[in-house]
Amino acid sequence: MNNRLVKSLFFASVATTLLLTTACSQSEALEIQSEVVSPDKIKQIIANVERLHPDISDELKQQVAEIAVKSIENQIFVEGGSFDMGDFGMPCNIDHDKPVYDPNDVCNSTINPYDRPVHKVTLDSFSMSKYETSVYEFEHFKLAHHQPLPEPEFRKEQPHHWWFTPTNPTGTQKWQEAKDYCLWIGQLTENKFDLPTEAQWEYAARDRGKYIYYATNDGTLKGDINLPKDDLHPIDSFPPSPLGFYHLQSNAVEWVNDWFDPDYYKHSPEHNPQGPGGPVEASIHNDPPQILKVLRGGSTSWDEDVVMRRATQKPIMKHHYVTYGFRCALQDVKPIN
Repeated sequence: MNNRLVKSLFFASVATTLLLTTACSQSEALEIQSEVVSPDKIKQIIANVERLHPDISDELKQQVAEIAVKSIENQIFVEGGSFDMGDFGMPCNIDHDKPVYDPNDVCNSTINPYDRPVHKVTLDSFSMSKYETSVYEFEHFKLAHHQPLPEPEFRKEQPHHWWFTPTNPTGTQKWQEAKDYCLWIGQLTENKFDLPTEAQWEYAARDRGKYIYYATNDGTLKGDINLPKDDLHPIDSFPPSPLGFYHLQSNAVEWVNDWFDPDYYKHSPEHNPQGPGGPVEASIHNDPPQILKVLRGGSTSWDEDVVMRRATQKPIMKHHYVTYGFRCALQDVKPIN
């Protein structure tokens, strides 16, 4: 072996050692404590932050790693089972703020024909975040990928506006942003994070498929007591649902994984329905046919409605809408915590 080749290999080896040493020292500089996530899992997350985002600051790496760890901590395990999905009806003459299901006195609970028919769904177990994704978390996703933060002009004019409150639920402009965020958490943690399906979302909101109408702490609507009446509130505001979920009933309306098909409930498979296999052109409310995604939950931007109601929106909107948020789910039949 000639001297030039020996020197070349030597310097390459030194360079590799320096890179590895630097990466290890950076990883070791990040300190995260958790009563739920194991030290080995935290090390794995930190290594993935280094691998996926080697060019961001140490401070941002720390924040991203903390977000990933919190994403695991915040998952609530939902044991699978069967339930009647869709508009199972509401008593015809009742106080709509605190309805009680009566199978002998049933009117439609929503005006949407595509919320029907009721159909049996059987779900495997899964987990879902107790909180909506926050402004802080979504902005750090953007920063880690060197993407501009939403509403730059308005942000510059009013940086302390409630739109940008770190603890509020984030808004979005695209369904794909929500999808990409959850998949990113999956990359950081090496767990199967994604958006929930609408079947999973409804099952969790109805306390594992019970005949309840509102995903509040007690199944009733009490403005400014168990749900906000105006603006957005921090993601941990107001009492959670019986399973421990916050703001499934209100705050931001939430993207789910499914494409929208007004006839889907008529032929939905029983086991783990995923929604249509691809985009479907649909005409609703006399609008021209268009491709839509499903959203679930109430929002401070419209009146509260029953948790069986399906909302729809184009997957790409003209602007960033602060009331179109999301939460992530873990597509694993075993609990992560």
